[in-house]
Amino acid sequence: MPATDEPEAVVCRLWQESRSESWPSRLNEAEPAGVDLAALDVRLSGCIHTWLHNRGSFDVRHLHTTRVLLRELEQVLPELTEEDNPRIWQRYHQMAQLISDKSSHSAN
Repeated sequence: MPATDEPEAVVCRLWQESRSESWPSRLNEAEPAGVDLAALDVRLSGCIHTWLHNRGSFDVRHLHTTRVLLRELEQVLPELTEEDNPRIWQRYHQMAQLISDKSSHSAN
């Protein structure tokens, strides 16, 4: 597998894309599927940043949190409209899935 396909490289690239995209202020109040998008953004950002800072590794607590957030994303995605900027959430979903998968394999 080429280095650019490694989960860490993909998450890093997606993270950079997410950080360069503007945050629509409307998302500060949005709660599709009963999930506060602003809080989800903050929690996911923390997990992603920590995972990248730890060079693709997580402890059990962080892995559990990421999986909880991944389930929340899976509830939110079908409810999003174009005004909710679904690209942000699709990238978050992809990053959370890669982190969860990579961390699971590392734990085995």
